[in-house]
Amino acid sequence: MKYAVIKIGGSILNNLSQTIIEDILTLKKENYVPIIVHGGGPFINKQLSKMGVESKFVDGLRVTDDEVLRQTSNTLIGEVNPQVVYQINQHAPIAIGVNGIDMNLFEIEPLHSKYGYVAECSSVNKDAIEQICLDSIPVVAPIGIDRNSGQRYNINADSLAYKIASEMKGDLFLISDIPGVLIKDEVKSNLSINDINNYIETTEIYGGMIPKVTGAITAIEDGCKSVKIIPGASEHALLKSSISNKVGTTITL
Repeated sequence: MKYAVIKIGGSILNNLSQTIIEDILTLKKENYVPIIVHGGGPFINKQLSKMGVESKFVDGLRVTDDEVLRQTSNTLIGEVNPQVVYQINQHAPIAIGVNGIDMNLFEIEPLHSKYGYVAECSSVNKDAIEQICLDSIPVVAPIGIDRNSGQRYNINADSLAYKIASEMKGDLFLISDIPGVLIKDEVKSNLSINDINNYIETTEIYGGMIPKVTGAITAIEDGCKSVKIIPGASEHALLKSSISNKVGTTITL
């Protein structure tokens, strides 16, 4: 049995091919153990705009004060998470929505105060995840809690997926609204860590792709088997990428 950590980006949720859901269930039948982590940026932006709250970002992270945290938590746990769970359970009643508060699923480490209530996952409760996965597919919302203070924190969904994949020694699939890592307008089907470092140095990998690929490097160095960046709108992209490198970009050592 091998873990497949599947991170579904908030940007692709409304355009997610239904075959991705079918693929998740197929992987489970084929001795993969799926764990889903989802984002929700566009949904959070919409809710904050509705409430008249300005979105601020520092270093690509959402600055999260009390009100932003409240709306972010409500949106991720109350809207986005149930949507993903519902989509899976329409096919098979096996998905369950969870977050870092449930079963002490993961521990967090607050980041710099300039980001507000933003933290990163510092460790994963592997026993709890294994227990959930015996009977269900966990769908994880990126909200954590400080066990000492009871304070909730917003977690970057990519970094949470990287941490879970590395600690569970699984394969990581990043389902996004992009076709993969583009170099000179062409998708690179395979990238090594050395390739990535070289492309960053030559600025052929830049902007928002840098944290994705550097996060992938860290995950692989910490135990994740491979990281695949795949297009969520493409039919059966997940299943195809699990058996070949012909869809999206596969990052390995």
